[in-house]
Amino acid sequence: MNRFKLGDEVCKDNGRRGVVRAIFVNRDAARMCAVEINGALDFIDESKLSPPQQADLAA
Repeated sequence: MNRFKLGDEVCKDNGRRGVVRAIFVNRDAARMCAVEINGALDFIDESKLSPPQQADLAA
């Protein structure tokens, strides 16, 4: 089961944010995501992605 779906905003393990543009399985049967970051695609193992942190808003 995929943790993310197309169009989800995600964070790489180095903190950069991007948008999921494609999800596929590579030859080693690992789930990969094509993530658009600043107009370029980066192919990342799904396990190295996390949902973006939500900002805490003060009332």
